[in-house]
Amino acid sequence: MKNLSEKVNTLLFGGFLGVFALCGLLLPDKEFSEMENRTLEQTPQFSLSALFDGTYADQTETHLADQFVLRDASVAAKTAMETLVGRHEFNGVYLADGRLIERIDEPEEERLAANIQAVQNLGQGLEVPVTLALAPTAASVYADTLPKGAPSADQDALLSRIYDACGVQTVDLASALSAHKDEYIFYRTDHHWTSLGAYYGAEALLSSLGLEGKDLADLTPERVTEDFNGTLFSSSGVRTVQPDAIDLYVPQGKAQVESWRTGAPEEGTLYDLSYLEKKDKYSLFLGGNQPLCILRTGNPGGKLLLVRDSYADSLAPFLLDSFSEIHLFDARYFKQPLTSYVQQNDIDQVVLLFSLKNFLTDTDLQLVCK
Repeated sequence: MKNLSEKVNTLLFGGFLGVFALCGLLLPDKEFSEMENRTLEQTPQFSLSALFDGTYADQTETHLADQFVLRDASVAAKTAMETLVGRHEFNGVYLADGRLIERIDEPEEERLAANIQAVQNLGQGLEVPVTLALAPTAASVYADTLPKGAPSADQDALLSRIYDACGVQTVDLASALSAHKDEYIFYRTDHHWTSLGAYYGAEALLSSLGLEGKDLADLTPERVTEDFNGTLFSSSGVRTVQPDAIDLYVPQGKAQVESWRTGAPEEGTLYDLSYLEKKDKYSLFLGGNQPLCILRTGNPGGKLLLVRDSYADSLAPFLLDSFSEIHLFDARYFKQPLTSYVQQNDIDQVVLLFSLKNFLTDTDLQLVCK
């Protein structure tokens, strides 16, 4: 009887797997996983060379894993089980105190030295003031919540080292954020700061430039979603963290927005609310990554060049009252040397604004700081 029962269970399990495998073969490949926010492996092209060098087998294995029916549910179930047995790290993301925190590794020394040198070169090559503002990540602000013994770079030490060596004015964003760590300044499921975190970052930046921002009490936030699951939700596979809310503190019509996505100017918007219907909701700020975006306010004040990563997208609205123009320049996509851009556009101040992680890993800054 026992042998019969085992055989029946084996047949049922095999049939279960067979049905899912057949479904995977019959259904068309999915090109993109909204849940994981990444492109999925497509059916590999067969060739004798790929067969013999092993790449065909590797690609086939990845394809089957990516296209497995109910993959998203399987990933969620797997990480839930691992959480129950005490695991705290998932694909370089820590689950700590109800939030997902990206692990920050020690930098590659050669790259860090090159990026510091790039900032030095820019400061020496421009006649306008240059300021470096690096935002620590949640792994630094919430270091006391990380699992015991969890590997994580000492961001305070790295910031001190970079600021001491860069030769330009700097902004202490670390202290500004740490002072408000008990507030909602980082998303729980995403690596970015929230709009409130961006506000505190903007206040620290404006203060360092000798300018005054707005009192928080004078701003009325508008909550546009409470269903944001960000990049760390996607990459970790953890599905037990509460979704995030996104708040907007600055009204939509505060600036004329000019986007350069295709090499020509197009009318843009401070907030592209169509992204609220998509997985990548953070891209509602200015419509996401783009080579160049110019905000024209009509306000008194000079022209600011903000050399930036995506942290700047939610911070820029808080700077509108202080400048007539803000040029958001992304060195990942726009390769014009900054010295010529400053001259051609009569820029009055330059701010390099990045998350510390992006500064440590950036490979493009050296190309434009000439």
